[in-house]
Amino acid sequence: MNAKPFILLLMLAGSVAAQTAIAAASDDPRTENDFLTYHPDMSNRKLGMEAYRHANFVVAADYFRRAARYADKASEAMLAQMYWQGEGVAMDRPLAYAWMDLAAERGYPSLLAMREGYWQQMNANEQAQAVEVGLSVYAEYGDSVAKPRLAVQLRRGLMAATGSHLGYVGTLNIVPNKPVCNTGAGCNGNSLAIAGGIPGDQYYAPQYWKEKEYYAWQDAVWNVPPRHGEVNVGRLESVHDDTAPAPGLPKTDHDSQVE
Repeated sequence: MNAKPFILLLMLAGSVAAQTAIAAASDDPRTENDFLTYHPDMSNRKLGMEAYRHANFVVAADYFRRAARYADKASEAMLAQMYWQGEGVAMDRPLAYAWMDLAAERGYPSLLAMREGYWQQMNANEQAQAVEVGLSVYAEYGDSVAKPRLAVQLRRGLMAATGSHLGYVGTLNIVPNKPVCNTGAGCNGNSLAIAGGIPGDQYYAPQYWKEKEYYAWQDAVWNVPPRHGEVNVGRLESVHDDTAPAPGLPKTDHDSQVE
């Protein structure tokens, strides 16, 4: 997978998650900002992608690094690619591999493939350096330390929005400044875009605010198979592979609890 399709893939995967949650209130900047305030993974990734599209690579790298502190895998992968190519940061292939290994921490197929490609292109010295530098990357940005940071923000956002420590939304209704479309043509299949507002129990659905459900939702976004496609399988042949697969980097002690 070369760089351009990969970056487009990340833009798609990253934007799907963010847009799904806030599409219903996209006509109201205040509502979107309220949502993103408590989703720093999404908000910083969004700003990073915007900067990257405008070739502001130094700024983009800073935003991606901020998003990575909140366990955002798309941002971690973008940082990896930027270190690999030297965009906005000094080119550093071992560090790029460390970031891509972190991005692939949850086993997302596209990121594992990129990690494998990086490993095969590095020489033995670079591989050794990647393993060493990966320890510090995981210590600061691994899921075991980054997920709890985001969990705090999600809980704060849910309590601030509902006024309930239990997350009860009651009859809360999110109303945009101007009418938005109902489900159907022109709504891109968005069933939450209701002219009278968005019911609170939908806008504050667990998949957007509860840690376990939030990551299950992200897993689904990353692992959704193509809707269309055809594979022609020929006669099976034996193939001998002399190359070793890219290893996951050693994790620090606190990473052992996250598989």
